[in-house]
Amino acid sequence: MVYYDMIRGISKFDIRLKMVEQASKVGISQTAREFKTTRLTVRKWVKRYGEEGLRGLEEHKRAPKHIPHKTSCEIEARVIELRRTHPAWGPERLKMHYDIPVSAKAIGRIIRQAGLVRKKKKKWKKQRDLRELKKSLKPYEFIQVDTKDLFDIEKYWPQMRALGLPRYEFTARDVRTGGEWHAYGMTKDSTNAAIFALYLLAQLEHYGVNMSEVIIQTDNGTEFIGNVLKKKGRSGFMRVLEEYKVKHSRIPPRACTWQSDVEAFHRLVEDELYDIEEYKNQDEFLAKAYAYQLYFDFKRKNRYKGNKTPVEILKETGSSILPQVFNLPPIILDNFIDDFIKGGYHVRTSDSFIANFI
Repeated sequence: MVYYDMIRGISKFDIRLKMVEQASKVGISQTAREFKTTRLTVRKWVKRYGEEGLRGLEEHKRAPKHIPHKTSCEIEARVIELRRTHPAWGPERLKMHYDIPVSAKAIGRIIRQAGLVRKKKKKWKKQRDLRELKKSLKPYEFIQVDTKDLFDIEKYWPQMRALGLPRYEFTARDVRTGGEWHAYGMTKDSTNAAIFALYLLAQLEHYGVNMSEVIIQTDNGTEFIGNVLKKKGRSGFMRVLEEYKVKHSRIPPRACTWQSDVEAFHRLVEDELYDIEEYKNQDEFLAKAYAYQLYFDFKRKNRYKGNKTPVEILKETGSSILPQVFNLPPIILDNFIDDFIKGGYHVRTSDSFIANFI
């Protein structure tokens, strides 16, 4: 009888026991042929069974009983402590920074055995967790502000040159609702950024938004923070925020994904407006830009926000702020420089300037 075809699904212990029993009946050579193994293997298990009985058929640990170069418990505890202090640091950095007297591979082994390996989140999970975090925000609590250069848009560029259309879009987007406001500038400087901030914040205050709870996030562009190499104090943009008691948050250098909401709008508005529309003059350009803003805030459903419009999300939050807060016509910011300069940076006293906007 050939036992090999009968032992599939049987544990290794049972196979060895059958092998020993068969060897006692037909001999070593015949058993090796029937179990399709070597005579040395059969002899090994027969010998172990004779010396230790059933325990001899169990697997024996092959690890050495004494390891002279084994990492000491003190070093392992030190590595675990440092890893918990610096969870983002890998073995190489921990060894280099703290001069740990073992190899980077040994440090990595200690980290793995202690269960301190950080699992990288899948991209879809990061996006899901981020959406849930954004849902915890209040409307207008966190607004991202950025600029978009329209110079490299194929459909828009020749019209910009021929009709004198603006080159830059100044954009603000509320992270909670996804609603947006935007205006335009011929130049991308702190003055236009300050006028845009004044235009936006006056609108929010007019509709009853608590300005002390608002956080405006920007990148580190000079139009927002000024030239750090010139000691001229705060930029016009930052002074406007201070006048309205609005907090300002700056993203870390090269952390472009921190502005993902406003950047997503920049991609959409390019595809759905600038790259398809044609204009006769500047007035028609502003009219179409205004129509798109109303469409985006009141009609366009956002797939990443449960297929809802910004206005629908605003109503779901139970906010007392009227949806008309999104109704802010785009303007050419450069046209209001004189009014802004006359009012100075103390914009709250410039009632006539604010009245021109609302």
